[in-house]
Amino acid sequence: MKTKSTYIAFDADAVHDEVNSNLHTFRKLAEWQRNFPSRFNFVNMHEIEFSALHDDLLETTTKSRFLKLMAKADNMLVIASPVLNTESHILNWQISRCVNRFHLPVIIAYAGLEELDENSIEKFWTWLPNKPRKYIGLDSARMAHIPLTRDKLERALGTFSVNEQFYPWNSTTIF
Repeated sequence: MKTKSTYIAFDADAVHDEVNSNLHTFRKLAEWQRNFPSRFNFVNMHEIEFSALHDDLLETTTKSRFLKLMAKADNMLVIASPVLNTESHILNWQISRCVNRFHLPVIIAYAGLEELDENSIEKFWTWLPNKPRKYIGLDSARMAHIPLTRDKLERALGTFSVNEQFYPWNSTTIF
């Protein structure tokens, strides 16, 4: 199986806060990538220098670096969780650029859930960053919603790709 490359959007404001962020989730994803390199290829997992993200003078440089990584990606992964800062400027900027500039299919993975049903998006609405909420309201982006389990993530990442022009059906596709 050809490994597709995935851009992970994250809340850069909270990358050092183990309790009130998804940092532990990113560590889990990095472990999956190390253990299953033929199945997971996260383009920004090892290339982001988190220490530089808090220096206001480096915002332009950081965004430029993000754009180069987005250009390499086949799809985008957004982690939804109750600790996510849904208002994060950099997170919502990343999602906007991936959708509007690079036309990447978006996979929203809900941390801590084992399954989703047709009511899940409404039920976990507060977990979503502002941009996906907007896209869902307008049905203006192709997004697949999955529980964050290794097998579901592997299948979704292997299915949705900008390079193969295979996208979720609409903004509320449960996969």
